[in-house]
Amino acid sequence: MNELNAIEAEESILASCISDLDGAVYDELSAIITKDDFYSNKNSSIFDSIGKIINNKDEINEVNVANQLRSINMLDEVGGLIRIMSIMDSPCTPLAGRAAAKIVLGKSRARQLARHYKLQLESLNENADTSDVASKTEAEVRKIMDASANADNTLSAAASDLKTRLHSISDGTYVSKKISFGIPHLDEKLDEGGIAQGEVCVIAAPTSCGKSQLALNFVLRNSISISIPSAIFSFEMPAQQLTKRMTQTCSAVNLKKYVDKSITPHEMTLVDDSIDKIGKAPIYTVHHVRGIDDLRSKARSLKRKHGIKAIVVDYLQLIPFNPNISKHEGISQASHGIKQMAMELDVAVILLVQVNRTGAMRDTGLVLYDLKDSGDIENDADIALLMWPKGGNADSCKAVDSNGVSYLEMDYNVAKNREGERDLKGRFKFINHIGRFQ
Repeated sequence: MNELNAIEAEESILASCISDLDGAVYDELSAIITKDDFYSNKNSSIFDSIGKIINNKDEINEVNVANQLRSINMLDEVGGLIRIMSIMDSPCTPLAGRAAAKIVLGKSRARQLARHYKLQLESLNENADTSDVASKTEAEVRKIMDASANADNTLSAAASDLKTRLHSISDGTYVSKKISFGIPHLDEKLDEGGIAQGEVCVIAAPTSCGKSQLALNFVLRNSISISIPSAIFSFEMPAQQLTKRMTQTCSAVNLKKYVDKSITPHEMTLVDDSIDKIGKAPIYTVHHVRGIDDLRSKARSLKRKHGIKAIVVDYLQLIPFNPNISKHEGISQASHGIKQMAMELDVAVILLVQVNRTGAMRDTGLVLYDLKDSGDIENDADIALLMWPKGGNADSCKAVDSNGVSYLEMDYNVAKNREGERDLKGRFKFINHIGRFQ
């Protein structure tokens, strides 16, 4: 593998530009990179053609890009319309484009440095004045690095996005793009009713208190009800167990009824329909990773192939790390890596986290420093949702509703909310025999 190129990132830039009909993304990214920063000449030509389309005030789409390339006899050289259309499978949001542009710029600067050092080494072989070579090298390195720094510091795009958002809120046309839990009393405590792509929501709870099931509720609501492609990185539950849990939640039928032969024909229909829905839903699962880098690699692949917008990681402390470093450092690296992944891929991440023994035993509820193994988890989180049984134990939180349905009362606190108020408390009704939160 050539470490001085980032072809996937280049294709993400192209896809992001082509997906934006009015050219705003291209305008933003072209302020960071130029066609010369691309490693692939084919990708460079496509990027240049997009700029020409914008200059001609034409609409950006795959066909117009192909026509522009055809006009300069470059279409076949870049791989034809089929190649251009295949590029559109890459992450293609403005945020993904920005992240990709930074990667491509970094690789471009690295190649420039490598070429320069190679030339200077050749000069040394010709017995050049070493002080002169050193001086030229220092000046060139400074020039390259200064260019990189200047290109990476623009706020124009963020300012433009904010202006558009505020105006749409003011005139009543704004529609939140955040991904919600579908639980009204929780969603109303979150900024704009949910989690934004690029954000990390930590869910922390003692063992066996339903944090995995709350995450599954999130996936089911969004993937089945509104077809949002989602991925579940589950390191404790195999696919069969995940499917069983989701089926119970989706159908509201306890599958134990099959075992004790108490299931009704209507309930069997509900179960069958739920299994069919789950099987067709854009939900993708991963059960083994070698570490945080492998997790991010698998997530990038799922983003590229399926366009995932949400990821559940169950759970942080099960991600393998280098045995030569401390557990605290390993967990911190994984936490940082997940936040970087969320921003790079423009996905909303639900990150499940264990709590320490002190927090698990406290009957007054959890606090942020109860997050187990690393204080960096709190720092990396955009939202931190802490959850615990009412009264501090499973017995005191048991209840029965007016219909005779048993459930658990689970207290929660939105203890961190980067874009909104914090320390907002509420209570879930957790119907644990079917795994449904209300």
